[in-house]
Amino acid sequence: MKNSIMFLFAACAIAGTAQALTVSDVSAHARYPWQNVIDVDFTVSDSKASDLFKVGLSATCDKGTKKLFARTFLSEPLCGYGTSRVSWDIGADYPGLKVDDLQVAVTVAPVNPAKIDALDVYMVIDLSSGPNSPRYPVHYTLTPPVLVPTNDLVACAADPNRTTKLWLKRVKESVFPFNGTTTNKGEGWFKVKLSPYYACIFELTQKQWNLVMDAWPSAWSNELYRAARPVERINYEDVIGHNNWPNDKSVSADSFVGRMRARTGLSTFNLQTEAQWENICRCGTKTSVSAGLTTSRFTSNRGVVSDLSADPNNGTAIVGSYKVNSWGFYDCFGNVMEMCLDAYADSDTLKSLYEGQDPVVDPIGPPTHTTALYHATRGGSFDNSSGKSSCYNRDYCNSSITGKRDYKIGARFVVSPEWK
Repeated sequence: MKNSIMFLFAACAIAGTAQALTVSDVSAHARYPWQNVIDVDFTVSDSKASDLFKVGLSATCDKGTKKLFARTFLSEPLCGYGTSRVSWDIGADYPGLKVDDLQVAVTVAPVNPAKIDALDVYMVIDLSSGPNSPRYPVHYTLTPPVLVPTNDLVACAADPNRTTKLWLKRVKESVFPFNGTTTNKGEGWFKVKLSPYYACIFELTQKQWNLVMDAWPSAWSNELYRAARPVERINYEDVIGHNNWPNDKSVSADSFVGRMRARTGLSTFNLQTEAQWENICRCGTKTSVSAGLTTSRFTSNRGVVSDLSADPNNGTAIVGSYKVNSWGFYDCFGNVMEMCLDAYADSDTLKSLYEGQDPVVDPIGPPTHTTALYHATRGGSFDNSSGKSSCYNRDYCNSSITGKRDYKIGARFVVSPEWK
């Protein structure tokens, strides 16, 4: 693409609700110096301030004979009422494109709140530049990753979508009963309300850890397959730089989270909380397992289960080997137990902590340690029975022993949207 681009403008709106929508003041600018990025500004009016819209960008060139569609964004392809900017990485979608008559069109489509969980918006962090890189590029896409089939384990270990790219999926604003079980008829201990966030579709893999931390800490270390297996034998000291959260909420610059924040510019990158894990595990249900999944060994990598449908595996599996849940997340049950940000507290302590709050908004657990230096874990592992692999089972790891690392414990990470 030439540096001196002539932009023409067009705008349209798709009415998805009763009211009319207006898209106006559209302008497009090549990012200077040229970075293969087009910043598109526009204004949405004639809508409610609380409305959310999915943004589509397209363009024509070569005197209108060629049509281009945006698939890769450097900002969320979502907007609300008022003025917004969406950045299109046109160089990623159309490498080597050269035009001088690009006409850009903006389309906004209202998102139905009842169907927002079906809105596939992904954040992708490119780690391929390795542990000494000053920057990991971040982009957004509406297209899910294409995964190498798990019947070829060696090819899976080289799959960039499992190893060099960290895929996170947007999760809608959610309200659900925390720790709802059959005993309490799915009502839970208290109601939780979570703001939208992005969560990793997989547990963090060994290659992804290596590309940030320049280390291979895991017990399951067969070099043919390890890259796409979940990282384990990591602890809070490795992840945030110390084991004293929440008494000390600082993050060490040299920790995994510290490096990721600095290199991506995502200041809210962090371990998931218990509530965030339970939300993506439940997928809007009140049952003990996610919608579409069962306690069968064929839907998650776990130890012996009640129906003895298969023998247990003796180690972790390549991420994405088992059935994805209805919200698009893998291995919420089994594979490795996932550490959470929260300090661990027993049920009575948590109920007392949140008493009178209805709902509890974006909980992060007790404000101080109540049980030594224990932190919450969720989901069970390949070495646990089905009793540990449920939406409501809570467990913990002992963070008080400096240097202790467990071959059954790994991690999943989240990012809060910058625009919220």
